[in-house]
Amino acid sequence: MKVFRCGLAIGAVAGVLLAMAGCSWDFNNPKADEWDVQIVGDSVFDLSGDIQKVLKTLSGKTYKDRSVSGAKIAAIQSQLNQALQRATLKTVIADGGANDILQGTMDCDSDPLTQGCIDVLNYVADKMEVMLEAMYNGPPDDCVWLGYYHVKGSQAEKNEAIDYAYDWLYPDVFASTNMSAVLVDPRDEILPEHLKSDNIHPTYAGSQILANLIWDAMVAGNMYR
Repeated sequence: MKVFRCGLAIGAVAGVLLAMAGCSWDFNNPKADEWDVQIVGDSVFDLSGDIQKVLKTLSGKTYKDRSVSGAKIAAIQSQLNQALQRATLKTVIADGGANDILQGTMDCDSDPLTQGCIDVLNYVADKMEVMLEAMYNGPPDDCVWLGYYHVKGSQAEKNEAIDYAYDWLYPDVFASTNMSAVLVDPRDEILPEHLKSDNIHPTYAGSQILANLIWDAMVAGNMYR
């Protein structure tokens, strides 16, 4: 049995809570020269493309990027299924789940969390578990799962849901997939000034921080990059 190492960068199940406020098209998928590292996800990667740019500076490569702004977790699972068709795939960088909250009808602004919000988070966690298991059973050896950070301003009430994912969802998800997982938590790294005026998306400085967290996880895990 191969050992699967997943670097979980940032808290995504809830974090991913918010990554894009409703767009459903693709902005920033540069032409790749490295297909054995692939990115799947939503607007945290795709809206500005800044994370890819910083990773290119760090690695000297442009990774294959399948992320799409506005993608919900089921669509990101489909992105992963496409990526897994590459027999030589070695590392997956992923996030997912934000738009299931933003485009859904359940309120994750309430304090305490509503059962409806928890049900959606559990759904995202279930999808995430299936995705990680598919990677474990498929060609890649490694994964960096990019999650979310604390948001600000009008979105700040969602931080409780983000923390819920860290406290109650990630431990079960990773234990159930028989993986050795590394959690990189950016909640202390991404500060309010690292978010755009929409209170959700990272500025260029925020994207630099996220990209370096991903890169550090890849280096520490001796992942193909």
